[in-house]
Amino acid sequence: MHLIHSRFVVSIAAAFLGAIASGALAQAYPARPVRLVVAAPPGGGTDAMGRVMAQRLSERLGQPFVVENRGGGGGSVGTDAVVKAPPDGYTLLMTNDQLITYQAISKPAYDAVRDLTAVGLIGRAVVVVGVNASFPAKSVSDLVALARAEPGKYSYSSCGSGTPVHLAGELLNLAAHINLTHIPYRGCGPALVDGVSGQVPVLFNMLGNVLPFDKSGKIRLLAIAAPHRLPAFPAIPTIAEAGFPGFEAFPWYGIFAPAALPGDILARLNAEISTGVATPEVADRIRAMQFEPQAAGPEKFAEMVRVDLARWMRVVRDAKVKAD
Repeated sequence: MHLIHSRFVVSIAAAFLGAIASGALAQAYPARPVRLVVAAPPGGGTDAMGRVMAQRLSERLGQPFVVENRGGGGGSVGTDAVVKAPPDGYTLLMTNDQLITYQAISKPAYDAVRDLTAVGLIGRAVVVVGVNASFPAKSVSDLVALARAEPGKYSYSSCGSGTPVHLAGELLNLAAHINLTHIPYRGCGPALVDGVSGQVPVLFNMLGNVLPFDKSGKIRLLAIAAPHRLPAFPAIPTIAEAGFPGFEAFPWYGIFAPAALPGDILARLNAEISTGVATPEVADRIRAMQFEPQAAGPEKFAEMVRVDLARWMRVVRDAKVKAD
């Protein structure tokens, strides 16, 4: 009986010490620099958002969050590197909605839902539809009427095949029963150049890219694809207001980790990201890039990824979209 009692006491003590050790390890994260893989080249919105959050996390968690740009393949190069990394919190992914739009059109080896942990939402980007200043359409309704009158005559540019702006154009084709021809470019900049010149009359692009050309009168911004008007630009209507209720292409930007990230590390990272997005300093920097700051818990963010992936896969199927 005494031996059994002693073993019981030892087991309880071991469990208690293990719990203390586990708690100490959780509190110690991160104990070394963290690699933040940005699935995009330097200089774009994803890179800028990643650097804002890397600075915030470095300051709050006491270890460097080192940005590593790994663009290419519609974001798949950087994503694949993170999917294959150990789920220990020391390799994270900064990406955007292209994570799932690329999967919807190209079917990479990984699955965004299965192989990644959604860590924290940072913000939303605003997709716009615009036209060259000489194009006769003054509204989305005008554009739809012209496209219906002469099916197949008009084309639209996007930042590349499989991007959120590409699929936003296909979503309008489906919703309005029109046939704008997609012209993909290698980036948003080249697409804008041909929009300004009138080479391609219609464009789907990002708000921050288009605004300077709208203000100079070279591009006419028709509408945004957000679910609501923006407080900063209340005069710009939504595509939904043109008679397409529920129309939405509102890309998110956020941080992911490999699947099976420990819950304590996930909770800590999400808390720091979410509180960071809520601070005036970080929120103002995000708004200055023409993004909407927005945070979400891991479960809500993961659900957004699942819902959006299913929605874009339906668009790809119904519009018979092929990778260019």
